[in-house]
Formats: sequence, C-alpha cells, structure tokens
Amino acid sequence: MTQTPEVAPVGTPFRRIGVLIAAGLVLAATGGLAWLSLKPLPVRTATTSRGEAVEAVYASGVVEYVRQARVAPVVSAPILRVLVQEGEAVEAGRLLAQLDDGPQMGTTLQLEAQAAQARAAERRVRRLHEAGFAAPAALEDAVNQLRAAEAAAQSARARQDDYRIRAPFAGRVLRREAEPGDLARTGSPMFVIADPAALRVTADIDERDVGRLSTGLEAVLQSDAFPGRTFASQVSELTPQGDSASRVFRARLTVPAGAPLRPGMTVEANLVVARRAGALLAPTEALSDGQVWVIHKGRAYARPVSTGARGVDRTEILSGLTSGETVILSPPSRLREGSRVQPAAGPGR
Repeated sequence: MTQTPEVAPVGTPFRRIGVLIAAGLVLAATGGLAWLSLKPLPVRTATTSRGEAVEAVYASGVVEYVRQARVAPVVSAPILRVLVQEGEAVEAGRLLAQLDDGPQMGTTLQLEAQAAQARAAERRVRRLHEAGFAAPAALEDAVNQLRAAEAAAQSARARQDDYRIRAPFAGRVLRREAEPGDLARTGSPMFVIADPAALRVTADIDERDVGRLSTGLEAVLQSDAFPGRTFASQVSELTPQGDSASRVFRARLTVPAGAPLRPGMTVEANLVVARRAGALLAPTEALSDGQVWVIHKGRAYARPVSTGARGVDRTEILSGLTSGETVILSPPSRLREGSRVQPAAGPGR
C-alpha cells in the first residue's frame, strides 16, 4: 500500500519569520531611542564671577548748545541792510541788521528840539528868578517841563536803537532768516546765534526714575555716529517740574571738551546711580524666566535667582548662585531638570 507523504503548510514558517524580523526591528529602534536619550545635550557655558556692579538709569537725549538765542526785533519795520552771513562768527553787540528807522528818527529829532527849547526856557526863568523878577513857582514849573522834555527825548533815542539788530553775545550765526526788503515783524526771529564753545545734552527721564537722580551724578554718553566709543559726562541740572502728558522730566548733561559730538545728534545716556564692588555677576544671556541653569556633575539644574543691576552683558546676582559656578547660556528649550549636558567646544562668555 502506497503511503502519501505529509506536506507541511508553507505559509506558516514565513509568517513566523516575518513576526520575528519585525520584533527585531522594534527592539533595534527602541535601543536607538534609548541611546539617543542618553546622549548629553551640547550647551554653551560660562562661569559666575565677582566684579563691579553698576546701577544706571537709561535716558535718550539730544546734543545742543548751552547758549543759543533767537534774535527777533521788538518793532516792525522794513529791513534796510543785513550785515552777516550764516556761519559767521560775531562779537557781542555786533550789528546784524539795520531796519528802516526813518519815522522814528523824525520823532526823535522833534523831541530833542523840544528838549532844547525847554532847556533854554529853564535857563531864562532861572536868571529872572535870581534877579528877583520870577517867582519860585515859575522856576519850579520850568524845571519840571525841562525834565519831562529831556526824558521824552532820551526815550526816543533809546527806541531808535530798537531798529538796529545786534548780537546778544559772542558766538556764531547758525541761521539767517532776514533779507533786505523783507518786513521784520515783532517777535519773529531774524537770526539764530549760539556759542559753539559749550555744549550739553538735554535728556528725557522717566518719572519713575527721577527720584533716584541728583545733580553731580556720573553719566556715560554713547552715539551711533561713533560706535564703540563712550564719553564721560555729569548731571548738571534737573528740571523741577515734569511733563504730565509724556510723564518725563528733563535732565541736562555736560559734554566733555574736545568730544566730537555735534549739536543735533541723538545720544544714549546711562546715569550712574550706584556702584557696588565685589558683586556676584552672571552673564545676562544665562537668565531665563527668573532662573539660571547650572551644571553639577554633568547634569543641568534650574536655580531661581534674584537680580540687581542688569546690563547688556552681565547682571548682578543677589541670591541663588555662588561665585565660580558654571551656568548655561541661552538655555535650550529641550532642557529638563537633571538633563545630561556637555559644554560645547569653544569658550563661553
């Protein structure tokens, strides 16, 4: 009797092999993820140190002349001559322009003639009085008339000078707003004159900071026109009243002699209100949400800190850190408490 050989199902072994291969892939992937999670996170680091903490109030301001005048006439009259140009240096009292003073000259001559007549009349009455032919009251009346006439003539001569526009002090003509033939109007500036020898900075101070300031405080100036340079300054004035609309007070700051700052330039100012030697300092870049990440035995730990003076590069640490600790700069978002970290190659700040 012929026996039929048994045939094993062909699909089953291959399915089992596929399951085993898939399981192997899962295990390999899991092992890779575990290996990745154990790899230290590269971070940039720096070390806390001791140094001077400088507490300052920030302000922005404009360089301007200490002495500057807008020269305007006190009378309205046509302009006859203009005797200076823009940029010209002038001495105190220098004649800048001559207005048409013809009508005033006529008035002055008339009053001077009346004063001369009153003077002659007073002398005549005085001689008569000395000879006994004039009463004391007549002499007194003649003297009073003479005084009134001379006062009127003197006032007219003084008004005559109002038609001569002069420099109030020695300086330089910054602007000329006058031409012959124009009508000069009362109160409308014809010239702007400034003393180029002395400059200052007028800065706006937030009302929240003005209580910390006083005259004589040290200040440091910076201008975009001179990158990388600073200029020593000092608070010379503080306005007693602020602007309620903008909520700012005004401070005047000195400009050192020889500084290349020019009128009209905008500057940034730091007004130093306190200096503390031996303060604990950490890179400002290490601060994040009121805490600093420190490295201990290769792992990162968040440390809450309280801060004092804050600068662009360094910030004063009042509590939460000690000198010489390694901190992480710009902490990565993936950083977690106890994460393994590896300082990146290259020096930190």
